[in-house]
Amino acid sequence: MVWMEYVDDFIEGIKGSLPPDHELLNHELFSGIKWQGRDIFIVDDDTTGEYLLMDLERMKPWGKSRGKSMGKVPAITVLKTIEEVSALIEKDHQTEIAKYNKEGEVKQPQNQEEQLITDESGSR
Repeated sequence: MVWMEYVDDFIEGIKGSLPPDHELLNHELFSGIKWQGRDIFIVDDDTTGEYLLMDLERMKPWGKSRGKSMGKVPAITVLKTIEEVSALIEKDHQTEIAKYNKEGEVKQPQNQEEQLITDESGSR
């Protein structure tokens, strides 16, 4: 959750990551949820009534003019309903819970594939 006193700062940062002629600059946006420690937000688009999962860690090329990219934008996934938002949050929650044993300690990898994933990412 984003504290109310920081919402304007987050929206300014989100809009600042968009090219000058991007359509979302004219939308009424509200950042209600931020992934802890990550530049990933769930943004309410009050103009369309949709929700946007905006991943500022994964920037993608945007638009082309004469074969050249016109800039980059965050990866954006449109979520049409609050139920889709809830399902996304629940999936992330269950993924996080699965990382720990009953004692609340981080589970050790059980096979070589899990060990490789852990070693490459630095965490599970």
